Amino acid sequence: MKQVIQAGELAGISTADIKVILDTLGEELKTYSMSTKPPLMGLRIHQLLTQLTGCNDPYRKVKRESNQKALKAYPVMKRIVASAEDPLFTAVQIACGGNIIDYGAFSARSLSVSKEIEKILKIEEEVISHERPELFNFQSFCSSLDQAENLLYIGDNCGEIVFDRVLIECIADRYPNIDITFVTRGEPILNDCLAEDAEACGLGEHAEIISSGVPSPGLLLEQASEECRQLFDHADLILSKGQGNYEALSDQCGSIFFLLVSKCEVISFDIGCELGDLILKSHNQPRPMEG
Repeated sequence: MKQVIQAGELAGISTADIKVILDTLGEELKTYSMSTKPPLMGLRIHQLLTQLTGCNDPYRKVKRESNQKALKAYPVMKRIVASAEDPLFTAVQIACGGNIIDYGAFSARSLSVSKEIEKILKIEEEVISHERPELFNFQSFCSSLDQAENLLYIGDNCGEIVFDRVLIECIADRYPNIDITFVTRGEPILNDCLAEDAEACGLGEHAEIISSGVPSPGLLLEQASEECRQLFDHADLILSKGQGNYEALSDQCGSIFFLLVSKCEVISFDIGCELGDLILKSHNQPRPMEG
């Protein structure tokens, strides 16, 4: 219900229409199993939004603005990473910061952008220093990169993907032999990124960009294209960004790292963390033997 309100406000629809969606979804809740993955309900919310607005991508303007504002911050982020004691660690922080940053706080002036990002990094440093190592597995992530020949990076929201670009470029610089693939949603869904967004934001310079074929706000493999499933099954390392992808993939096998900020009680309980914690969590489960 909270997501309906937030999504409706972001899409710019009226309070009366938000109430219609709340009522409709409330009636449909009885048909959902308690084991239903949240991205499926997110897909239903989007379907109701598109029915009311008559537009299959009611977030198009919001997504474009988020990308533009984040791109203005890109040079500042690159300078911060270049001057860091450990550029990769800082790039991971920045990518995670993209999951929480308020794009509305950005202005055209680089100074205010710089201050906003530095404030986020300072908060992250404090949070990470108080977290248990198992919640932020940076050294394990580095070890996995050392051994990987290919990386599947699963994207999340528009705007945020520019922060992902900074991390991807840092990985490409440090590990030039790793083939990187960036995965987007297959169809417009909320403010999630599409392949065209990733291309427009420059991620194609260091990564191959593919559409997952998935229409939901989380990479549900049963909805994914054959190409995406094959890449997922054969990836040496998978970096999954954001809560929606965590909800979709936390029960999957493979060498997966989830990079996100915990924003709800259910996710916090499942991970064993507090609200607002920064998470770089290893989820390394062996895949079943073929044959």
